[in-house]
Amino acid sequence: MLPFLTVYLTTQLNYSLKQAGLLAGAFGVGSFFGAFTGGKLSDKIGARKVISWSLLLGGTFLFTIQFVTDFYPLLALIFLSAFTGEAYRPAVMAAAGNFVDKSQTARTVGLIRMAINLGFGAAPAIGGLIASSIGYAWLFRIDGGSCILAAIYFIFYTRNWKTHHEQRKADALNLDSQPSIAPFANQNYLLFLLLTLGVGFAFVQWFQSIPVFIKTEWKFNEAYIGMLMGTNGILIALIEMPIVNFIEKKNKSEYFVRLGLLLIASSFLFFLLPASAIIGFLAMAFLTFGEIFFLPFNSSQAMNMSPSARRGEYMAWYGMVWSLTHVIGPLVGLNFISTFGFDIFWLCLFSIVLFALLNRLLRAKRRKTEKFN
Repeated sequence: MLPFLTVYLTTQLNYSLKQAGLLAGAFGVGSFFGAFTGGKLSDKIGARKVISWSLLLGGTFLFTIQFVTDFYPLLALIFLSAFTGEAYRPAVMAAAGNFVDKSQTARTVGLIRMAINLGFGAAPAIGGLIASSIGYAWLFRIDGGSCILAAIYFIFYTRNWKTHHEQRKADALNLDSQPSIAPFANQNYLLFLLLTLGVGFAFVQWFQSIPVFIKTEWKFNEAYIGMLMGTNGILIALIEMPIVNFIEKKNKSEYFVRLGLLLIASSFLFFLLPASAIIGFLAMAFLTFGEIFFLPFNSSQAMNMSPSARRGEYMAWYGMVWSLTHVIGPLVGLNFISTFGFDIFWLCLFSIVLFALLNRLLRAKRRKTEKFN
């Protein structure tokens, strides 16, 4: 639903770019508070309950969006769907952190992402065909219904999982030797989150501003947008795990993280070129490989920086940063575009990601200097 939300709001409900930015921003606000709540609850009541209720309620709210067109009710409904739907993410990551050795966290994150992208790879392509053929209402029906079915399956399949999870979590807490520092008191973690926020702001434009650009400026339809976004998910599902496994075994994660940032930054420069279906897929290839090289290791770094006693809280903060990108992404992005245009915006996104890359290079150089001295 997310890749088509701004397109739906601007082309079907006829909201302006600024209004669509506010409505899409409500998704980010809901995601932000949902991630915080999900992380807190996962440490208190267990991940199983958080994931179950997240899927069930999130799916119900998504299903209901099709019936609402007025601005403020739609704003509230988008917020609630994101709040409930995004609560499961920190719970899943916290559970993974308690089960897996630190040397394998990137592969674990890659496996989780592979599962997500198997769905994401098919969904946009199918969604684009559905939206262009039988209407947007069916997007919300299928998206919401699939979440509800997933909740029922998860509740049934994991009915005996709680005891096993709690025992493993207790073992992890007993073995953990890290000081239990709150995320807001950990300066290194806060700097890490700030850099992640910058890259995340640029990254989410692929699912917020770029679909609008392709539809309104390049004049391609939803079917093309769906195939373009679907290519990302399919490639990640097929090749991310082998690549991440290779990088971890070669102990070259920092090198590939830098390469990933360079590829993500460069992906926006393609939209300065004349409209072309091939150029769109080439830009997506740059983004996809950049995402593969960067995101699993960035997520595993967040997981490894967190003490087990506060893992849910730390991963909640990490999730909140990504949720915040969904707030400032459409609000800042679409408003900036309406004032300065798309071309300047692509150059700004390139500069933001390049800054994160330069920061990592400078920090690595500083660590080498300190070690030498």
